[in-house]
Amino acid sequence: MERTLNIKYNSEKEKLIISEYGRHIQNLIKHAQTIEDQKEQQAFVEEIVELMKKMKIGNKKSPEYKEKIWMHVYKIADFNLKAVPPSGIIPEPKPKDFKPGKLEYPTAEKHYRHYGHFIHSLMDKAIEMEEGVKKEQFVAVIGAYMKMAYKIWSADVYVNDKTIKHDLEKMTKGKLVFPEGYSMDLLLDKIKDTKIPKDSRDNRKYQKKRNNHKRKPKR
Repeated sequence: MERTLNIKYNSEKEKLIISEYGRHIQNLIKHAQTIEDQKEQQAFVEEIVELMKKMKIGNKKSPEYKEKIWMHVYKIADFNLKAVPPSGIIPEPKPKDFKPGKLEYPTAEKHYRHYGHFIHSLMDKAIEMEEGVKKEQFVAVIGAYMKMAYKIWSADVYVNDKTIKHDLEKMTKGKLVFPEGYSMDLLLDKIKDTKIPKDSRDNRKYQKKRNNHKRKPKR
């Protein structure tokens, strides 16, 4: 007597809307759609959301994270649910012709890219500051940072202070000038003075290897 196994392959099953949650979550959400009572469906969907939160990595306390999970629930349900998210805003599907906005690329000058894009924000802030000691100190830090960045970018090249001063003035169109009486090596000196502590485990391994080397071989 021949026996036939009733096996249904995944390719024959309903397509997973969001595969990372698996088929069981999708089936639970489909079942939630059949619950007519709104309060009962609300409670059931909230339990599904808690289960999905355990499956997905992220900052689970942030409102954005919870909204994202609810958005996924609605997407799996084809936006056909009575349950309402905690925010009170019911997710809606994006239009078929929806296109995300163009991502703005930093417009920093290519010639000064070795200083980084962040340096432009520091310069803009310094320009807005009132004249005085604080502004001088801030501009001095900017100059020291530029020299450190230049040195890291090209360690084999000698960095001249005149080059940094020239670049500072040119990048700010003459609005910022490196103040007299300040050193551009401020940040570089701090890096040199910083001693990196040795790992105790590496020390123990080194000492053990050294001691073994000193031992005389047995005859």
